Amino acid sequence: MLLFYTLPSSLPASPSSAINPPPDKKVEVVSVRVRGEWFAVPCTRSNTTIRIIGEEALKRYEKLKPQGSHVAGREEKIYQIRKTKGGAILDPDDQVNHVLDDNDFVSVVLETDKPNPVTAPAEIHYVPEQVPGKFRPPSDFMTLDGYNLIPEELVKLGKGVYKIKLSMDSQSRINRSRDMLERILKENKVAYGVNTGFGKFATTVISDENIIELQENLIRSHAAGVGVPLSPHKTRMLMALRINVLAKGFSGISLETLNRYIDAFNASCLPWVPEKGTVGASGDLAPLAHLALGLIGEGKMWSPESGWAEAKYVLESHNLKPISLGAKEGIALLNGTQLITSIGAEALHRAEIIAKQADVVAALSLEVLKGTTRAFDGDIQKVRPHRGQSHVAYRLRSLLHSDTHPSEMAESHRFCKRVQDAYTLRCCPQVHGIVHDTIEFVRDIITTEMNSATDNPLVFVEREKSYRVEIFMENTQLKH
Repeated sequence: MLLFYTLPSSLPASPSSAINPPPDKKVEVVSVRVRGEWFAVPCTRSNTTIRIIGEEALKRYEKLKPQGSHVAGREEKIYQIRKTKGGAILDPDDQVNHVLDDNDFVSVVLETDKPNPVTAPAEIHYVPEQVPGKFRPPSDFMTLDGYNLIPEELVKLGKGVYKIKLSMDSQSRINRSRDMLERILKENKVAYGVNTGFGKFATTVISDENIIELQENLIRSHAAGVGVPLSPHKTRMLMALRINVLAKGFSGISLETLNRYIDAFNASCLPWVPEKGTVGASGDLAPLAHLALGLIGEGKMWSPESGWAEAKYVLESHNLKPISLGAKEGIALLNGTQLITSIGAEALHRAEIIAKQADVVAALSLEVLKGTTRAFDGDIQKVRPHRGQSHVAYRLRSLLHSDTHPSEMAESHRFCKRVQDAYTLRCCPQVHGIVHDTIEFVRDIITTEMNSATDNPLVFVEREKSYRVEIFMENTQLKH
């Protein structure tokens, strides 16, 4: 039964109308960014407006200008105030407790910094275009152990579907590997990358008091990429894959350091990783160095709540601490092939989807052109049993006429005069099949690389019941 309602010609005024402000919330502090500097601005009154916190942040920014500089006496005016998450413009006259929550993040854009849609750098549009304001942190966890990650799971980690935790076996391997490394140092043994220089300086022994500085400088010196930053999706994939590789327990990293890495991933605190600069065959040194740079509290970092800011501030705003590197941990964070592998995993995932869609399109084409499934018969495929060809033929039979799902259209032209279909129709399994075979070939390589320890040196705890550090020569991917 349908019910019809007649709306009155006018509605009475209501205090709960959508144009009225919501009930007051208690907002004590708002984090305000002015030209890359962040200020915690207190809201001392319930009627504090957006304009007031913006002007207060600008006053604090003015105090930071060096006296006597050419910018010290310049008068700055506010052009716009936006929510950092989602980029929504805030009305200066709105009360803070009506439009913001406690510890929210906002950005002040000055008149002299108005973005030009033609010349504005890509990072200005980073949040609105690539990260919707409706982003919600995941609640479910995916357990990584360094051995079983597959491309589809990595793509989901990149999309923010899961947080990460380590398996118990992985934690045990990491602890044993680190213990062995600490013993090497206590016994004053020389190990490449631990207490020596790198490359042609491998014969230079580093003193104990300079070991940590060696690791920090390694990261800083290799963070030399260029271009716009990777998208949040790709940066999450890169971080997740590096965590998975370190979870194998062959890099000598401490569990504490890896847990801080995971905490940053789970909070979606993503370092600035430029798109260009990797050397691929010798490892993704520059991208992984940028990743590590943010995690030690240097360089830029982004989160849905804070937007782009100094890495140290973003970590602190999420109650996280920068990583304090130990011996070998710098090289453990940047020595690997995770950027090119993660991008390859995503490309593989997309290729599989497109290939399966092509099979569906082929089935629709055959149906519309009144073709037959005889060329896809299972006995024919057994005579030439290429894997991809057989799978495509089976898929086409499943989508088209079969005893289980008979097609009226197929029956209508069962006895037509045509002896066989056009070559382009009846040979779909052969053409599509080789594509599927190639995808499976690539899948094997990508999946193996995703679960491979790519470090130099590698730490083998139980090799011949002695403690050794092995040298590893990285291999390029997809040589074929």
